[in-house]
Amino acid sequence: MSTWILRGESKNIQTNTISYQLDMYELFYINEMQPGDKVYYCDYTDIICICKVNTITMYNQIVITLDVIEQGEPLPLKFVRKLWGLKNLDIFKIEDIKVLALEKDEDDILHSYWKVPGSVEGLVKYDYLDIHLFLYSRVAEVWIGDTEKQLTKYQFFQAFRKEENLSIMNWEDFQKLREQSSFLQTTLPVESFFTEQKAPIERYRQFFIDLLFGDDSIDKRLDSFYKDPIRRLIGFGQKEIGELVHYLFPNFFCRFTNKEIVAVERLFKEASTLKNTYTIGSKIYHYQKLIHESYLLNKYLNIVGRKTELPIYYEINCFLQYIYDTHSESENDGKEVAFEEKEKKKYWIYTTQTGIDANSFFEEGMLTFNHGKLGNIRNYSSRKEIWNNYRQIYSAKKVPYVETSSLFQFCHEMEEGDYVFVKNDKEQIIGLSKVCSPYMFPKFPNSPSFRKIEWIRTGIWNVKGMLFSKKPLVNITANQNSLSYLLDIILEK
Repeated sequence: MSTWILRGESKNIQTNTISYQLDMYELFYINEMQPGDKVYYCDYTDIICICKVNTITMYNQIVITLDVIEQGEPLPLKFVRKLWGLKNLDIFKIEDIKVLALEKDEDDILHSYWKVPGSVEGLVKYDYLDIHLFLYSRVAEVWIGDTEKQLTKYQFFQAFRKEENLSIMNWEDFQKLREQSSFLQTTLPVESFFTEQKAPIERYRQFFIDLLFGDDSIDKRLDSFYKDPIRRLIGFGQKEIGELVHYLFPNFFCRFTNKEIVAVERLFKEASTLKNTYTIGSKIYHYQKLIHESYLLNKYLNIVGRKTELPIYYEINCFLQYIYDTHSESENDGKEVAFEEKEKKKYWIYTTQTGIDANSFFEEGMLTFNHGKLGNIRNYSSRKEIWNNYRQIYSAKKVPYVETSSLFQFCHEMEEGDYVFVKNDKEQIIGLSKVCSPYMFPKFPNSPSFRKIEWIRTGIWNVKGMLFSKKPLVNITANQNSLSYLLDIILEK
């Protein structure tokens, strides 16, 4: 049986049977529809109910009768059309389309949100996370690291955190904790928590028993062990707490060392108001709450998918590490760069030359521009300078302003880290790439100038002609509608 979305009028939902009409020219939309098929019935604002196809008759018009089998809270289309896995369905983009067949995974996604409609608004509030997660999904295995080593850590802490074990531990047992914690291994000896015993062994035992099983809320417990002079142990500070809170509560907390904290602050603008409001324990609690409320975990499972059998928050840790390392400031730049500023990369549409072989183009991983007799474009400081020089070199009265302007942009305005949609001569997008080199002038005569690129995604996407320009290189960063449209169709699974 197939599954469909059918758009009609809400006034039709008066009984448990819906009669829906289509013109005969729309037959090709429902050629494969059969009695018993599942249908999500919606109007122009909400998905209203789930139905089953009863009959399909054709005489001057197509008449479909539907039996309503499930009604619930309306699911707003303004949210559904932004959900990963559903956002590019034509029925949400083109008003004339009234019926659309769904793939099984699309049905599964839509049905899950139909069952829990309250989660949808929160998911789309943070829909910008989808792109980060998609890009991460391509390199996730690299960031996951040594799972065997991590498994050993989790097994150690699983035994360590049991109250019956903590209550009888001796000094040698606590020193084993140092071997499992990266921060405790690197703490300066004078401050080290486990360099030498600095308190009665009962205090060490009670320290962890209170942290794990205390009556106070977890944020208060964390705070007290960091700043309470009576309960705090020397050498046990923010970094140690941020790491241990994950290993002691692996199914409830991420790791919150400096890197993860910075990553959260770059991903969520709400974190900027939290970081100066709360102490370390409360900050960890509220940052974890922010991760939960953003549905990051759900999005991760949907877009990236499980990569290990370790606690899921270990994989979220790896994603946050990726965000920190790929969106942090340059190592040569000592000042903090806001995440929003770092994200201001430019987006371009680059048109390949007519008749180029797509396979060799993908393999070479380069964008090229013929500079002719103009030489190294770095030697020109403005478009006007290129135009004047062109007239002299070619003794020309007319200058190819469009081509030479694009050549100037290719050299002086495009930057490493920018994103490029590559278009062929058939008005199709054939790939999305990331610029990974500066402008390069060739060593050999008659060879074009070039930039190296990394492919993010390749394929063939037919898009609206209005997106294209006659220029071989177009900066579309400011054209948010076109940019969102292209990102949606290309980065969607």
